[in-house]
Amino acid sequence: MNRRQFINYSGASLALLGGAYLFNSLLQFKTPDRENVGNQIKGLEEGALDIIYLASLAPSGHNTQPWTVRIIDSNHWIIGTDLTRCLAVVDPENREALLSIGAFLENLVVAARVKGYDVDVQVVAKQPKDRDVLDIKLRKVNGSNNFDVKKIRLRRTVRNNLLNDQLSREDIQFLIGKNTDSIYYTRESREGHYLAEGTLLANKSQVYRDSAQEELAQWIRWSNQDSRHYRNGLTPETMEIEGIAKWYVKNFYTRQSVLENSFREETIKKVGEQVAAGSGWLLITSKDSSIPELIETGRKLQRMWLEARDKRIAIHPMTQMLEEEIIGNEMASFLGITEKIQFLLRIGYCNDYPQPVSPRMLLANIIL
Repeated sequence: MNRRQFINYSGASLALLGGAYLFNSLLQFKTPDRENVGNQIKGLEEGALDIIYLASLAPSGHNTQPWTVRIIDSNHWIIGTDLTRCLAVVDPENREALLSIGAFLENLVVAARVKGYDVDVQVVAKQPKDRDVLDIKLRKVNGSNNFDVKKIRLRRTVRNNLLNDQLSREDIQFLIGKNTDSIYYTRESREGHYLAEGTLLANKSQVYRDSAQEELAQWIRWSNQDSRHYRNGLTPETMEIEGIAKWYVKNFYTRQSVLENSFREETIKKVGEQVAAGSGWLLITSKDSSIPELIETGRKLQRMWLEARDKRIAIHPMTQMLEEEIIGNEMASFLGITEKIQFLLRIGYCNDYPQPVSPRMLLANIIL
């Protein structure tokens, strides 16, 4: 659907709407609440519930929130994955799901220390699709960490309005840290141009592959009703659709809309705009793709992400090059990287850092 068709159709739709329906449709402008409400779990105190909720604010592909928590006793938990909330098409080996479990673990450890607990962690998964991944034991200690958990609550992906300003040396050093597993390329560098072009190419490959697009459609919650019902997935707010376009897609888009050629074409157009903006690209690598390495790499990402907002640094994971095997292998060769690339992040300053809007599942649906 082009711009003129959209305007004509949306105008006609407004004229046809009755009073009550019009009122309900306008309610779609409201962003559904994502706060931790109604989470009373037998056998767990409020402090433990807070720790798990803060852990659940970690990032995940399509916001599927693949984690589960099985309670052995009040201070002994098993963190696992729900395979029905993993991306079988674009992440068939659960690589991204395990990275997300790592980010979940980092939030959990930080939140537990604020509550006065140390956390003993053991990786128990032997295969990427094992349901049980981590054995967690909380130990009460004297004192607590003074970390501001507001940083966990305010972390979010930013897709639009990244500035083209160059990052300061201080902020580049912040991103790459003291290790050699993070590499930063400016947008205007040879490598930056390559990553922009490769990301666009990989998106085209997925957008026009029906299985990948159908998987995406499964995880988009167009209406507020769906967002409140599922409390996961992508919403118009998380995709940063604004104004009348936001109202329109919330009222008229369905899963089938994602499979239309017009949606695919608009997606590629939007990706092209995104890769042309920002300061540069950050790659995070690991020595291999073993389960412990993926967990630790997810933790590294989250540690950096929790501090990024204070520096006005927006982070937009764009993993499609890594999800397309041929393109991913070519990328590593072109960049001369021998370690495993686990994250490809578009980076840039952001003047108006938006509030987090991604829905979060109720703890009753995470805790087994």
